[in-house]
Amino acid sequence: MMRKTLAILLGLAMTPGWGQALPAKTDPEATIFFSEPAKVLPRLYEAAIKHSAEVARLEAGRGVATEDLKLSRKRLLNMVSVMSSYNYGSLPYFATADATSRPVYMMNPFSQGARAVYSAGVNLAVPLDLVAGRRSTQHRQELLVTKAEAERNEAEMKIRAEVIAQYQALVLARIGMQHYQDALQSASVNKKIADKKFREGEIQVSEQITAIDFYNKAALADAEAKNSYQTAVLLMENMIGMPINTLTLGK
Repeated sequence: MMRKTLAILLGLAMTPGWGQALPAKTDPEATIFFSEPAKVLPRLYEAAIKHSAEVARLEAGRGVATEDLKLSRKRLLNMVSVMSSYNYGSLPYFATADATSRPVYMMNPFSQGARAVYSAGVNLAVPLDLVAGRRSTQHRQELLVTKAEAERNEAEMKIRAEVIAQYQALVLARIGMQHYQDALQSASVNKKIADKKFREGEIQVSEQITAIDFYNKAALADAEAKNSYQTAVLLMENMIGMPINTLTLGK
């Protein structure tokens, strides 16, 4: 029963899995990804920050604070009003077009003909407390913008640290997977040699059992290493919001 279980694990381990989304280790992209972190990490930072919902939320808060600052600078315009009026009728007349020496004042407006009268003006009413505290209000809004930018930068720094940790875990998982793959191949060769020698009577049953046990342990370790690697790949892809092999690393 134990051998059957280990055989199933080995079969799963040797099957190409969905977690092994990265190129083969002979692929130039894979070589760059695992051996040149200075080139890879900036791409991972960019993707992870772009994918982060927390960064998007903080960016929205920064945008709101920036707009509030703009509105605070334009608040005085809310106190300015433009007025205009139009009237038509007879009004008291203070001067006539043909008056040569002095205006003629007519007390009775009905003695004049009807005419159109236009008026326009600008009114400004600013409370003193607004004038006195305008600079303080703007400075407060500027501080809110600075605070929002600092919070966004802090979130980006946290994401970068998480990307670094996950990248290191992924590299280590790949090294472990390759190590146990090699160990499994060696154990497989030893098992075949032991089987052949046992059939030919060159070794005892105990020696064959030892070779089989070593092979089974290598198969189990290889399956666990592949699982760890697949998990590291999925966690990284979840962080950056895309398959790793879609990153362009060669440029």
